Amino acid sequence: MMKLAFAASFLVTLAFGQAEVWAEDQQSQAQVNFFEEKIRPVLAAKCYKCHSERARKIKGKLKLDSREAILKGGTEGTSVIVGKPDESLMIIAMRHQNEWEMPPEEKLPDAVVADFTKWIAEGAYFPSNVPVKADHNWWELVATEKLLAKDKPVRQAVDHYVGEKLKADNVKPVSAADDSTFIRRVTLDLAGRIPTASEVQDYVQSSEPNKKTKLVDRLLVSESFHRQQVAEFIWLLNNGRDDGFRGYLEKAFADNRSWDNVFKEIILAKADTEAVKGAEKFYRNRINDLDRLTNDVSVNFFGVNVSCAKCHDHPEVPGWKQDHYYGMKSFFNRTFENGNHIGEREYGLVSFKTTAGVEKKARLMFLSGAAVEEPVSKEPDKKAKEEQKKKFELLKKENKPVPPPTFSRREQLIRVGLKPGETGFFSRAIVNRLWHRFMGYGLVMPLDQMHGANPPSHPELLDWLARDFAGNDYDLRRTIRGLVLSDTYARDSRWRGGERPSPVYFAVARPRALTPTQYGSALVFAATDPDQLAPSEKPEDLAKRFADLEKKGENLAKRFDRPDDTFQVSVDEALYFSNSEQVQRDLLGEGGKLLGQVLKTEGLAKRLEVAFLNTLSRKPSPEEYEKLNQYLEARKADEKGAWQQVLWALMTSSEMRFNR
Repeated sequence: MMKLAFAASFLVTLAFGQAEVWAEDQQSQAQVNFFEEKIRPVLAAKCYKCHSERARKIKGKLKLDSREAILKGGTEGTSVIVGKPDESLMIIAMRHQNEWEMPPEEKLPDAVVADFTKWIAEGAYFPSNVPVKADHNWWELVATEKLLAKDKPVRQAVDHYVGEKLKADNVKPVSAADDSTFIRRVTLDLAGRIPTASEVQDYVQSSEPNKKTKLVDRLLVSESFHRQQVAEFIWLLNNGRDDGFRGYLEKAFADNRSWDNVFKEIILAKADTEAVKGAEKFYRNRINDLDRLTNDVSVNFFGVNVSCAKCHDHPEVPGWKQDHYYGMKSFFNRTFENGNHIGEREYGLVSFKTTAGVEKKARLMFLSGAAVEEPVSKEPDKKAKEEQKKKFELLKKENKPVPPPTFSRREQLIRVGLKPGETGFFSRAIVNRLWHRFMGYGLVMPLDQMHGANPPSHPELLDWLARDFAGNDYDLRRTIRGLVLSDTYARDSRWRGGERPSPVYFAVARPRALTPTQYGSALVFAATDPDQLAPSEKPEDLAKRFADLEKKGENLAKRFDRPDDTFQVSVDEALYFSNSEQVQRDLLGEGGKLLGQVLKTEGLAKRLEVAFLNTLSRKPSPEEYEKLNQYLEARKADEKGAWQQVLWALMTSSEMRFNR
């Protein structure tokens, strides 16, 4: 068993005809990821004002908004020598060497210079057909009259706005993914597992014109969908910890509770009914770190990371001042833990020192700059504080909640955060996160940098989705349904012919590394005897079996890292697969497992079909069949061992690790 993982690596290279295509796609995608996340934001923020098509006067006749322009250079010659960063004027200027100082106002951090050095050394990749982001006061919502009608189906709005941008920039999208790819993709996204072999076959063979809609609607009402949403949001809101918060989320998603109500329940943290019990855990894990609490609320619910404004006004976003950071912090400074309950005091102010060294009291202020007027509170004297402390101790002893204050700052956050005109923060943040989850790339990237200096790739689309979300009771399921039914979501992930376009176009589906929950469930479902996953006369029995397998997958998931946008398999994960005899027994054991079903199936073609359908949700290609036939023929003396190797190779392949 110990040698399986190493043999698998060899076998994948040997057998899979799609391996080269996958490798090319992955290499291209890694280049795109690095450029979009490390290079473009700096160019847009620091360089394009003077060195792009949007500049009023292009300084030094140097433009940096295309690869052609960068290599051409300006009056001083080429700015980049591919493969030679130390000789490139761009790097020399960034390092402030030889009297060159770019940007002139301040030297970029060493980490940023290192990113550009790496970029040039590795070829200075620059995606084609990517326009410069125009200046845009993004926090002003797009005028309603410029948007599609509000009664438009979500999927139609998605395809309309994405299609308009593709057409405008002359980018041709790829065709739709085949049926087996689509059912695998959408089942992983909605149910957190791979489809069973019978589900794949039924879907692929169906000629119903509305089969996609039927599939999506079936998944959306499944218990697996609820569990998958819980898994995603517990990572977002509680860093994956299961300390009672999971129970709250399970109830919320099972009831299809609106997202604004979830927000209210978390912020108020009353825990006075069974339905909201556990919501207070959001505070409990952050109550002793108000800075973390402030930023987590701002990031998770409003898509804004204002931590840079803690010590000074934001260096890149003129509208974000220290007042904004400490104004947001003021919504929580009176919040405290009292036994099993979260309370709020009547008094308490936040003070901070400005960059000028002046001590200043913070005003209660939302991220938009909207100040909240509140009654003047006077801090009680020592005697009154002692009496209040005794009162809180008694409530704690009796396990009773703290009575709400006359003026609740947390209630004010709810009021202003969901106020018409401010809704854009809240609803845009969540639809941007949903878009990122299902499309692989946000309309705004990074997800916590939704500000005027970083406008969305599709402003009208984001605002339409945000308004639709808010106007339909903040219904997550409805928005998700529209996204996965769109043609944009259903595109193939393979790109042919020339340079892969920037992900901001959504012209080609973006392969996404499976989350730990998805990967754990995928492995468990793949290893299970297909007969145990076949449709049952009693649907409730099958649902329970799925739930048990998903629970087993959750336990396995603890071994894997949460992927980011530049995911690579960790050393720990690789070693775990290589050295864990337990996981190899669980996945490759014969009794009640896929291996047993394969061995009792007659004929090589049928065996390979069973193996591929239950792992990769597709049939093998002719090339894969031929090469695997050669391998299995060479190992005829050890039939069981050979098939273990084949299944292990399939389960640990890149195709298995990603959702394509």
